[in-house]
Amino acid sequence: MDCVVLAGGVPMPGDSLYSLTRGLPKAQVEVAGMTVGQRVVDALTDAETIDCIVIVGTEPGVFVSPKIVETVPNRGGLVDNFMAGVDVLLARDPAMPIAAGCSSDIPLLTGAMVDWFTSAAHAHDAVAGVIRRDVVQAGYPDYPNEYWRLTDGEFTAADFILFRPAMASGLKARLEPLAGARKNTLQTARLIGWGLLFRYLVRRLSLTQAERGISKALELDLRILDVPHPEMGLDLDLLEHASVLERWVARR
Repeated sequence: MDCVVLAGGVPMPGDSLYSLTRGLPKAQVEVAGMTVGQRVVDALTDAETIDCIVIVGTEPGVFVSPKIVETVPNRGGLVDNFMAGVDVLLARDPAMPIAAGCSSDIPLLTGAMVDWFTSAAHAHDAVAGVIRRDVVQAGYPDYPNEYWRLTDGEFTAADFILFRPAMASGLKARLEPLAGARKNTLQTARLIGWGLLFRYLVRRLSLTQAERGISKALELDLRILDVPHPEMGLDLDLLEHASVLERWVARR
C-alpha cells in the first residue's frame, strides 16, 4: 500500500518548539544526527507493506527514499495537507482500496511496527490506534504525555492510520473541527457527541463506545487498534520531548 507522510507542521512563535524550528517544519528537527522526518521515512522504507510514499508539506529533496513518488508543498493546515496527499493517491489509482497515513515526528518508528499495524488491521473505512499509558511508561517512563481516561484504561493516540482514499476525499468538513481539537480531550469529546462527552466526564466511556461514537460522528466504519508499540505515539510535540527522544534514539 501507499503512505501519505504529513510533514508540514510549522511551530509558530509562542509554541514551545519554535526555539528549535525557527520557522521550519518540525519534521526537520534533528534528533541524534538525523531529522525526525527522515527517520520516519526510513522506517516506512524498511516496511515490507509500504510500496510508495507521498510527502506532503515540504519541498522535494528534503527527505530521501527510493519509495518517495511525489512531494507536495505545504497546503496550510493538517486537514488540507492530508487531503492533498489523498488527491495524489487517487490520481495514481482511483480504485486504491487502502492507504496509510503517518505523521513525520515519531522518530522511534520502525518498519516492523508499520508492518504489525497493517497486518493487524482488517477491512474498515479507517483504522486508528491507541496506546495504553502503562505501555508507554513501561518503555519510556521519562516521556511526558497526556492521556484519555476511559473505563478500560488510559490511552494516547498512535500517529499512524489506515484509510480508504475514496472515502477520505469526502471527509474534509467533518475532519477539520476534530483536527483543531486533537490536543484537547474535552473539545474532541464534545465534537463527537454530547452523549460521549457526558460518559467521558463521569468516567463511564469505554474504548468500544468511543469507537462507535466516532464512527457515527464521521459517518464511517472506524476500527481502533490497541497498539503494543509505544514508539508509534511518541511524537515531537513539546520542547521537552526533544531531549527525551534524543536519548532514546541514541540508545538504539
